[in-house]
Amino acid sequence: SDITFLKIVFHVWYDGAKVLHWKQVLCSGTDDEYSVCDMLKGETLVEEFDIKGSRTSFPKGNYNIIVQGFSDDSENNMIICLNFTMIVKEDVF
Repeated sequence: SDITFLKIVFHVWYDGAKVLHWKQVLCSGTDDEYSVCDMLKGETLVEEFDIKGSRTSFPKGNYNIIVQGFSDDSENNMIICLNFTMIVKEDVF
């Protein structure tokens, strides 16, 4: 369906422990700032955005990341799901 509402949920795991859980409503149908809002079904979704708030420094290692997009606030209607590994090769020190 067309994107009139979009909620993004990030889950990040390191060594089996959850290190980050972040939720953000990107599109609510009014005064949306992202170009992905009001896209039509079948269009290619390309967007970048900052996670607002405190920055997280990730130590060296492999992180399992799941990014989910929902078309409702209850998180029942998933429209996108990405599962990938982030590899941090150097410590931040």
